[in-house]
Amino acid sequence: MDAKRQPVQADDSPEAQFVSFEIGADTFLIPIERVVEFRIWSEPTAVPHTPEYVRGIVNIRGEIVPIYDVAARMGRTHTQPTDRHVVVIVRGEDSRSIGLVVDSVTDIVNVRTSAMAPMPKIEGGKATPFMSGVVFIDSKILGVTDIDRLVQETFPEGEHQTYLAPPDAAGSR
Repeated sequence: MDAKRQPVQADDSPEAQFVSFEIGADTFLIPIERVVEFRIWSEPTAVPHTPEYVRGIVNIRGEIVPIYDVAARMGRTHTQPTDRHVVVIVRGEDSRSIGLVVDSVTDIVNVRTSAMAPMPKIEGGKATPFMSGVVFIDSKILGVTDIDRLVQETFPEGEHQTYLAPPDAAGSR
């Protein structure tokens, strides 16, 4: 045995669980403790004068839940939902339910905290204000979605203000 070689130590850092979902060819993560349920796509009721990324609202067991188009919110083209799309119902930090339209839910992922890192600041990256960090899995780097920032309409002064969806000339969707 080579004297310079160190024994491999097991990673005993705590684990976190995430639900992975896809938007186009990209995979993102949501902390599993924020996920309430998964629903098949059904057309929500449109609400006038809401941002373009808000698809509308639905009634889930007596709770009115706003439905957000995650792709549109991240600066991509609007989702054209089909019966193959999934609405992930999550809890915001204020305990309200929020629906996120995604292309698909792919897995439940266990990640050691040692494989997690904060999101680097990337100027001009439309999705980066909505990522709280990154996770290294195999040879991939996956973004951890910050649900609360994703559904904020505004940001503190000087923070990513250019990423808000502009209203049309009439001020509505």
